Amino acid sequence: MSFLGFGADYEKAGSGISKNAPRKKPFFQFCEMYFSRFWKMLKLSMLTFLFCIPIVTIGPAIAGMTKVLRTYYLDKDTFIWHEFVKGFTQNWKKSLPVGLIDVVFGISLVCALNVYPALGDAAKAAGGSSTLYTVLCVISVSFALTVLMMNFYAFPMIVATELSFKNIIKNSFFLTCLGLKKNIITLLIVLLTAGFIAICTLVSKVSLILIPVWAITFMGFVIIFNSYPLIQKYVIDPYYEERGRDNPEYDYLKPLDEEDMVFTDKGGEEAPIEGKKSKKKKGRTIS
Repeated sequence: MSFLGFGADYEKAGSGISKNAPRKKPFFQFCEMYFSRFWKMLKLSMLTFLFCIPIVTIGPAIAGMTKVLRTYYLDKDTFIWHEFVKGFTQNWKKSLPVGLIDVVFGISLVCALNVYPALGDAAKAAGGSSTLYTVLCVISVSFALTVLMMNFYAFPMIVATELSFKNIIKNSFFLTCLGLKKNIITLLIVLLTAGFIAICTLVSKVSLILIPVWAITFMGFVIIFNSYPLIQKYVIDPYYEERGRDNPEYDYLKPLDEEDMVFTDKGGEEAPIEGKKSKKKKGRTIS
């Protein structure tokens, strides 16, 4: 028996981990996926930031990042630069307008949050009502949040499917409605991350470095982790089912054929191997 690892016998092998062991809960699964590739995530974040510096390339840069993050979500490794450039160049036609739409809506939201309250105050000062401007402000925020949540699905579908731009937008809206509960959780995490950086920036401007170094891919992977299963369920899986084929994204979950097997996985079935027992020597008695 050991306490905190002290007194444990490390020369004794256990029975291994069964391949049919229950899957981890989503939080622990996310932590394992993210932190196992933590340094790669940081590199990808800085690469994405550099490609976003020309505002016009924000869409293709996010597509490149999404392609890499999707690969990580599917538990595959890849060369960051190669996969990023591939996602950037192959999907720029669809991702470019999405990125520009996001920029326009972002600027519109900032304007709405500044203009409508000011008009409401002016209406109050003139003895009128500010209700109309409050309603317009709420509508603007709601619309912007809906567009933001549609982005959770638009970019993954751009890099993972051959859908037309029109169908990507349509499916993004439907999936936003279908997965509303999970989307709100994702949105809260994204907003909390942005809020955390904003608070840190108030303390020290140096904290802005967190955006290119960490925040971009952290939020991106949260989005992929929560949104991609819904895309698989309602978009990708039905496509292959209609054609009587298996979704190749699940290949890593299938057991290998006997011809391809080099070793047989007997995790959880092997008998523990006893370590060598050391003989205790009698101590000398000093008289």
